[in-house]
Amino acid sequence: MIRPYLRRAKALKNILLDHNYDSRRYFIHSQSGRSLLNPQQLQGRLLQKAHSIEKGLSMPEPRDFFGLKALRELEGLIRQYEQRGLDENHISIRKARGVIGAYFERHEGLEIPEEIARFRPLAKGLTTVPGIGTVELTRAGQAAAAAGDLESVMRSRRSTRIFAPGDVSSEDIQAAVSLAGTTPSVCNRQSARVYSVRDPELKEKMLALQGGSRGFGHHIDTLLVVTSDMSNFRDGRERNQGFVDGGMFAMSLLLALHHRGLGTCPLNWSADRTKNEKLISLLSLPKTDLIIMMIGVGQLPEEFHVAASPRREISDLLIELPA
Repeated sequence: MIRPYLRRAKALKNILLDHNYDSRRYFIHSQSGRSLLNPQQLQGRLLQKAHSIEKGLSMPEPRDFFGLKALRELEGLIRQYEQRGLDENHISIRKARGVIGAYFERHEGLEIPEEIARFRPLAKGLTTVPGIGTVELTRAGQAAAAAGDLESVMRSRRSTRIFAPGDVSSEDIQAAVSLAGTTPSVCNRQSARVYSVRDPELKEKMLALQGGSRGFGHHIDTLLVVTSDMSNFRDGRERNQGFVDGGMFAMSLLLALHHRGLGTCPLNWSADRTKNEKLISLLSLPKTDLIIMMIGVGQLPEEFHVAASPRREISDLLIELPA
């Protein structure tokens, strides 16, 4: 009888060792607790902070002179980038400067407060940079692209923060989830699950925990939660498999919803253990569920704008080995 307990004890030991290995690597190589960043970390932080301004520009009703804190942080990062003499053609610094230019273009004709005006030189005279800031789209154009070939579907999918009034049908959600169900998974275990919420009060509580939908979350018609059932996985070697399978499923679901002509906004679930347990409790999720992300879904308006969000160059994405 003691042998099963020994197997469990050995499994726990290996899981703890593997998670310690993950935690150590993450702490060493991520931006955690760092004020002085290496070039790659600095470029990543620039993209993150520039997107916070870009996201504000894509809101339904952006406040005048929003994002003072983000602008201050972006200023510090740009100064650090300049002092190190890093590549001014890299997408991170081009996006940072271009977004600041787009910010001032958005406020053209308004009396700009001095505390905001001081950031204008950071744009280096750039007011309109192709692929940076926001992009104007139409519902008809998105529908046509979403009905096209695979490249058209993938390149036209955009995160939407402007939704039109109108219900998202259960049939559309079911059809999209069914299509996403064709996503490959380890040993075809199909661990992904989707929870669909339309109740306004419950959505509000969920979005408050998520924390990234201020200014547009109240326009979301249906809020989806993608999870992965951990009971499908065997040991410490599969500790991250739920995120892999769940993430692949979530991307398929975003494309499937886009194909149905719906607007979507992926909402990350980068939560600490306290918030994670709160969401599990709020939705009465099974304890075996690993929360991957939320997805806001709604109808598209006739005309709307989205964050441009330029992508990295292929040279950043593809590394051929041996070099």
